[in-house]
Amino acid sequence: MGAYDPAYVATHLPRLKDRIHRYFRAEVLGIERLPEGPFVAVGNHSGAALMPDCFVWLGAYYAARPARPLLTLCHDAIFDAYPTAVGRWVARFGAIRAHPAIAAEALARGYAVQAYPGGDADACRSWRRRHEIVFAGRTGYVELARAAGVPIVPVASLGGHGGLLILHDGVDWARALGLHRSLRLGALPLSLSLPWGLWLGPLPGYLPLPRHTSVEVLDPIDVRGDTAQVDAAVRAALQASIDRRRAGRWARRAALFQSGAPRPGAL
Repeated sequence: MGAYDPAYVATHLPRLKDRIHRYFRAEVLGIERLPEGPFVAVGNHSGAALMPDCFVWLGAYYAARPARPLLTLCHDAIFDAYPTAVGRWVARFGAIRAHPAIAAEALARGYAVQAYPGGDADACRSWRRRHEIVFAGRTGYVELARAAGVPIVPVASLGGHGGLLILHDGVDWARALGLHRSLRLGALPLSLSLPWGLWLGPLPGYLPLPRHTSVEVLDPIDVRGDTAQVDAAVRAALQASIDRRRAGRWARRAALFQSGAPRPGAL
């Protein structure tokens, strides 16, 4: 948390946000639903190591809500496996290790915290499951929010998984090789991307295709009650948002096809 640099964010994020949002033809909906105090934002995320939907969301958040920093829980690999300069750079933007004690301290200090419970099982889900919420049974985010006395804000992303093609998530392969214990890797994906082509394992980075990426902030969810029920409510809200926006896209495409109008890039 000591690495977060608000002056650096204020200086560099606006330009970075504009570039990312133009490239992915991004839209972010529902920011007005965010509560005033600390909260745990819980999202699905896509795109393997790159996670374009995360960058779209964080750019929009800091453009609209600079008074309350949103610290993002990240896999240890960001800080340990990548070059040190990469870890320092993302930390200045608010990346912190995904450890319960660190997250709890951030909330106690008044920060908001962004969690992606599905981790690599979610980010590396196969193409055929690209519109599914995959949390892999992880519910620690509910206990984190309950212990801190803050609400959960679901943040649903759509489109980010189109930046590459993941043929197989490799969850079974990672477990068979013991990678879930030795490296905390829950997936060993087989993917097709630029410029690497066919690749097995975590990508070192890649050039994502400029797919339209949409993020929606949903109504806060009260964390009182059974953990399984709260988790089910969060996942249901995220899935409903994705399904609704997918249906809206197909309806707009059908209307454009029937009218004979050119297909806009945002569709």
